Amino acid sequence: MRAPPIAELVRTSGVVAIVHVDRIHPLTAEDAAFTERIFSDPPLHVPIRLPTQSADVTVVRSLKGALPKGAPIGSGTTSCDVVLMEGRDYLIFAQTTAEPGDKIAPRYGTFMIDSSPQSVAALAEVEHSLSSPPTPP
Repeated sequence: MRAPPIAELVRTSGVVAIVHVDRIHPLTAEDAAFTERIFSDPPLHVPIRLPTQSADVTVVRSLKGALPKGAPIGSGTTSCDVVLMEGRDYLIFAQTTAEPGDKIAPRYGTFMIDSSPQSVAALAEVEHSLSSPPTPP
């Protein structure tokens, strides 16, 4: 999967924030069994959504919107999802939750912040997108 351009992610996300992942909570036994069952005997023509792990995060900096206090962040279990790792910082693009207590699902395009040139350039592009006036359609 390809992530949308950063400017589009910034424009269409309700929340853009730099977070530090404090802890990843593994799948419950029930969710792990469901995931295993789906991979071993997938249903035909039925849309499914695999369960995700939950991550406790500390907000380092909110760039747009705000993460609801205490809302769990989803961390995927497959390479098709956004997978977060404990102890790392990420720039998260997400929508706000529909109901209090709903898990926030990071959008594809969320990235780990480190000292690599790619990370530094992407963060600069996000900050530029947030400081530039929107272009008319």
